[in-house]
Amino acid sequence: MICPACGSVNLPGADRCEDCLLPFTKLDIPLPIEGLQKRLMEDTIADLKPQPAVTISPEAPVEEAVQLLKGKSVGCVLVMEEEIVVGILSERDVLYKLGGMESSVSSVKVSEIMTPNPVTMEAEESIRFVLHQMSVEGFRHIPIVSLDQPPRIVSVRAVLDYLHQSAEDASPDPSSR
Repeated sequence: MICPACGSVNLPGADRCEDCLLPFTKLDIPLPIEGLQKRLMEDTIADLKPQPAVTISPEAPVEEAVQLLKGKSVGCVLVMEEEIVVGILSERDVLYKLGGMESSVSSVKVSEIMTPNPVTMEAEESIRFVLHQMSVEGFRHIPIVSLDQPPRIVSVRAVLDYLHQSAEDASPDPSSR
């Protein structure tokens, strides 16, 4: 690879220029062309219109969290201490971590089965990045945090719905042939 800064010839696949140490990582990102590919790479999490998060205290009983999950028809609740996200409790957490426990749902605290310190993102991140995180880490929900708004949640379902709508918008109208 030829360094765009100093013109040095480097080995293919090098992470940075051997002479000027310019990182090549940003140069290796494919550029979007049109349609779905362009929207996936350029649109942000904000375009997904993340929903306000349902929140709960880490000291609350799991029974209360289950009622929130059912009552609000959501797949997870954010566990908050004051205004800080300290964990996330998903349907899977309840099923896999609570199943087989000797304790009842009213005596187990959310903090005992939540996933602590979840990965969070900001609304300005690209959709491709959130999709990558979900795929690599196996997440179905990612909290979206910012200083000026309450926490929100983006789900894999929201990403798939967005991609489906984007693909429909990008495909030619069959009746126009």
